[in-house]
Amino acid sequence: MSELYNQSRYSSRDRRRKANVVLNILIGTVIVLILVVGSQLIRSGGDEQTSSNSEANPSTSDGSGETNEEAAVQPGDDEEAEEGDAAETAGEDSSQEEEETVEEAEGDPLAEATVTDGDPNSDVDKVIENPSWQPVGTEQSGPHTAVYEKNSQDWAEMTRAISYATGIPEDNMTIWFLGNNGTPNDARGTVSPKNNAGEKYRVAITFVEGEGWMPVTVEKLRQ
Repeated sequence: MSELYNQSRYSSRDRRRKANVVLNILIGTVIVLILVVGSQLIRSGGDEQTSSNSEANPSTSDGSGETNEEAAVQPGDDEEAEEGDAAETAGEDSSQEEEETVEEAEGDPLAEATVTDGDPNSDVDKVIENPSWQPVGTEQSGPHTAVYEKNSQDWAEMTRAISYATGIPEDNMTIWFLGNNGTPNDARGTVSPKNNAGEKYRVAITFVEGEGWMPVTVEKLRQ
């Protein structure tokens, strides 16, 4: 009888111990779940507050035209922007000066010209000289000797000088002759407008070292 009683007590204790273990596990699980849910709620609340602050305090771009990012630009960025603007302005000024120089060079060829009658016994009707004529510029460097080949740089620059002296646009000019005029740096060309072959001009040009071809005289030929 005593033995049965002891077995019953042992069995009862074992069941209580197992029940306690299960209960402790459940309690631990509940605590972990509470911590996880609580941390998520706290994090979610922080995000909502940040979003609310963002909506309540917009970038104020409507009023000032500047965002917070723009307000955070460092002083060095301003200096770089100013330097870039200055360089761009300098480039524009330089380009404008070059355009003005070209316009001056390609102005009215008779603006300050002296026009005299040619010899009645020659094919020259009028002789035109202009002290304001300037070299038309060159891309060549070093010692120069004229090259009379149509695809050469010299030919293109001589054509430009003749167009400048006569006022006939290059794309509307017929070249009847272009060749040597006595020295390696002197040339002569006979040209006319494409739509008027009877209006011919004979132009003498000379090469100025480093500056390009410059008109010397223009002879308007008799028809």
